[in-house]
Amino acid sequence: MHGKHLAAALVAALGLTLSLVSCSGGGGGSKMTLDANDVRATDPGKMAQGASRAATSLPYFGSVTQSTNRDANGVTTDRAGAAFDGSSLTVTVTHADSSTLTIDTADAVDSDSSRDTLTNIPGASRTWRTWSTLNASGRSLTLTGLGVTSANGDPSDWLAGGYWLHIAGENLLASAPTVMSADIGAFVDGPELRRSSPPNLPGTGTASYEGLASGAFYSRGGTTSPWRNATGDFDAIATLTADFGDNTIRGCVGCKGDIQVTGVSQDSATGEWSAITDTSDVQIRLGTAQIDSDGTFRVQDVTTLRPEALRVGLTTTEETGSWGGRFSNIPVATGEPRLAAGTFGSTSTLRDGGERSYVGMFVAGKQQ
Repeated sequence: MHGKHLAAALVAALGLTLSLVSCSGGGGGSKMTLDANDVRATDPGKMAQGASRAATSLPYFGSVTQSTNRDANGVTTDRAGAAFDGSSLTVTVTHADSSTLTIDTADAVDSDSSRDTLTNIPGASRTWRTWSTLNASGRSLTLTGLGVTSANGDPSDWLAGGYWLHIAGENLLASAPTVMSADIGAFVDGPELRRSSPPNLPGTGTASYEGLASGAFYSRGGTTSPWRNATGDFDAIATLTADFGDNTIRGCVGCKGDIQVTGVSQDSATGEWSAITDTSDVQIRLGTAQIDSDGTFRVQDVTTLRPEALRVGLTTTEETGSWGGRFSNIPVATGEPRLAAGTFGSTSTLRDGGERSYVGMFVAGKQQ
């Protein structure tokens, strides 16, 4: 499916029309309404820092989780676990200190449901459901975009993924909030990705996988940019190639079709914020990762190609990122796993000082 169709299907989940009415708490000058773009503009500097750190964190395996919080070895310390009852989704993010962030679609401010043509998972007809959640208080703001694909008539056959942004501070609903931290993360989870039942991988052959990639981006404009900050959501097509003979996998987000972005940007001259909906020719190249015997893979090897920037002489001076995932324990008739799912991040700096980070997830089905 082409990127423009992905964007149309995901617009509800990715926060274009979120609103929370009559927020309270936090002290002087509280806002009566708060939408997703208000949250994104709260402290773009700290969000860019959090996104850059998340982009370079190696994923944690249980489910697959990649976030701002990581250990001395660069491995994510957050653990995102999902539970789906056939109609609603609950995600619990457990931190290293055992504190938790709970996201429940019962609190969704936007949702949608349609036939799943996004993830390309082989087999029975599937449904794709999306939710956006926004919870706010004087001390925390949490914005998420969530999705779940499930086989029609089989509530045990589901796979969930998405991202979260969690801002902590004081007076966050006031006109001059104090932001202490901005944590960003992405995840995928579901029964066929659980560690307790790893896949049986073939010993030879190659396989191609294609499906949905989505997440959040955070940018700071350089000296030649008309905008100071930009932040929002993106969706794209992920393509992967696995070689089971040498146990490797590599891929790309945005090599097939454009990356679709939605969100808000800040004018460099006036400082004013405005909504954006655009396409980007950015290609996030997912470097070769070794596939372990339990079907997991991860590596810090992500590069970002910007053909449009190169055309005007804006070369990249620094780029890095991490990605990883798991294969499904459900095979197709020819023996390969029916899907690969995981998380990825990229962060790069252009010659004019501009920076951009992407943090997201992918679900890619086996191609014929």
